[in-house]
Amino acid sequence: MINDPEQQSIRASLRDSRKEWLINYLKEFITLLEEEGYSLQEFLEALADCLYRQQSLPDDVIRHLEDAALELHRLTTNQSKN
Repeated sequence: MINDPEQQSIRASLRDSRKEWLINYLKEFITLLEEEGYSLQEFLEALADCLYRQQSLPDDVIRHLEDAALELHRLTTNQSKN
């Protein structure tokens, strides 16, 4: 049987892999959208609209979107300084 610290390490690795896969998938998807003439803003607005239409938008989804917006703002601010 795997002990608790080993389980935590495995779970952390799986989460990291999952996140990396999503990042790569979204990167390719956004590239395709841009090639078809869609902007990132249009994609984000459509995503927000889709989530809003679910009618039971969980607070954690809103928190993740807000965190993502703050991270994007931080990244673009850092890029403009360089």
